[in-house]
Amino acid sequence: MVSESVFIRIANRNDMLALVSMAEEFARHLTALGEDRSGFDTEASLAQLLKHGFGDKPIFSALMAENEGKPVGYAIYNFGFWADSFQGMIFMTDLFVREEWRSKGIGKMMIKELRQVGRENDCDLLVWTVWANNPSAQKFYKNLGAVALNDEVFMKLDI
Repeated sequence: MVSESVFIRIANRNDMLALVSMAEEFARHLTALGEDRSGFDTEASLAQLLKHGFGDKPIFSALMAENEGKPVGYAIYNFGFWADSFQGMIFMTDLFVREEWRSKGIGKMMIKELRQVGRENDCDLLVWTVWANNPSAQKFYKNLGAVALNDEVFMKLDI
C-alpha cells in the first residue's frame, strides 16, 4: 500500500507547472495506448490551466498527490448538475498517477478525497469518463465499485 508520506491536497496556482508536466506524461501514456495525443504544448497548456483555474472565472479545481513534497499524481474536477436525477455532481475530468506510483493506493486516495469534496459541496454523484482503449483504468474504477454508463454517449462541440 501507499507510504504514509503521500498527502492529497487542493492544488494551487503554484502547482500548475507540476500538473502540466504530469499531464504531458499522461498524454504520452495515452499515446502508447493508441490515442493521438501528439503535439502536447506545455506552454499553451500551462496558460490554459492558469486562465481556467485561477483567472477571473475559475471553472475547475484540482487535487495534488505528493510524496515528501514531490508531485506523484493529480485529479482535475468541476461541479455540475445531473439532470436525470436532479442531483449535484462533481465531475472528474482527469485522474493521473505517475507510473512508478501506480498500484500503491494513490488513485483510491484521490477518489476518496473527491467524494469528500463532493459531499462538502452538496453533491450526490461523482462522475467521470474513461477512454475506451484504457482497460487498466476501467478495471481500476470497476474495482472501486463504479458503474459504467453504457447507455450514455459522451459528446463535445467546439464553441
